[in-house]
Amino acid sequence: MRTITRGDERARIRASFSRYFTALYTPFRPDGEIDEPALRRNVEITLDLPGVGGLSLNSVHQEFWTLTGDERKRLTDVVLETVNGRKPVIVGVSDPSAKNVVDFARHAQAAGASAIMVWPPYYGIKTAHGIKDFYEYVAGRVNIGMFVYSTTLSELGFYLTPEMVASLLDIETLCGVHSSTMNFASYASMMEKVGDRICVSTSLEEYFLFGKLCFPKITPDFMMGSSRPLLTQSHALPRCGEFVEATLAGDFALASTKLRQIVNIADKVQSRFFAAGYHHVALFKQLSTHLGLVGGPVRPPMSPPMQSDLDECLAIMKEAGLGV
Repeated sequence: MRTITRGDERARIRASFSRYFTALYTPFRPDGEIDEPALRRNVEITLDLPGVGGLSLNSVHQEFWTLTGDERKRLTDVVLETVNGRKPVIVGVSDPSAKNVVDFARHAQAAGASAIMVWPPYYGIKTAHGIKDFYEYVAGRVNIGMFVYSTTLSELGFYLTPEMVASLLDIETLCGVHSSTMNFASYASMMEKVGDRICVSTSLEEYFLFGKLCFPKITPDFMMGSSRPLLTQSHALPRCGEFVEATLAGDFALASTKLRQIVNIADKVQSRFFAAGYHHVALFKQLSTHLGLVGGPVRPPMSPPMQSDLDECLAIMKEAGLGV
């Protein structure tokens, strides 16, 4: 386990995180239990994808809310054991209970996580003051660098505003905020409010490129929780890898070309569901199998994707040259 100095986490993460921190999907066996060999396979395949600089674990895509506490810890252990320090891993430790968050965070830190992601509590009454107390409680009990989550997607039900994030800046282990508002003005407002102090990350290429163009000195070099590398590219057509390399090299013309290719696919298979306020995890999980990833069933309360949606998206991906 690496030695963590609380005051150094912001600089460490800004300097060392780069490219896509790609989402993982949790493969389940037919009996509903986690398929650990398939999970290890998914880790290896994902790490090898073009443009991937790290992994994002226990996010929406991981179906973490369907897992028991012990399963979440075991999943963290399996992924970190498989990665074995080759690339950084951000581990989600979100829970409505601050005590549970601390427990998950301590486990992630001991297992070798590079940082943690903590959502605002996703159940119960939430106020700006209460959310601040929540994050201060967690940060006061763990040393690992922490990201918070700002989204307007209705599946979470709480928007962590730029002003609220600014009120958290005295927390020395607060290293970043993930902005998932699907709105350029909101992203820019967050960057202007806190981007000179902590990393303002996004999962979407269009916001990453916008940040590099409009806020070149403070936009971090990584995207967090990205799933498009799993759905819009392959080794033969490394659209995401070429996009991120071009952006980091300052070749914005090439980056724009690759962005258009990525978004043309993603708008048809993903963004329409985001616009409706949610991640269609069951569908995305099945679509990712074109890369050789193990998808498998989802756990209740989710249900399998409609066959019509699956067929439509597979046809779109086939047209884009992806091996489905």
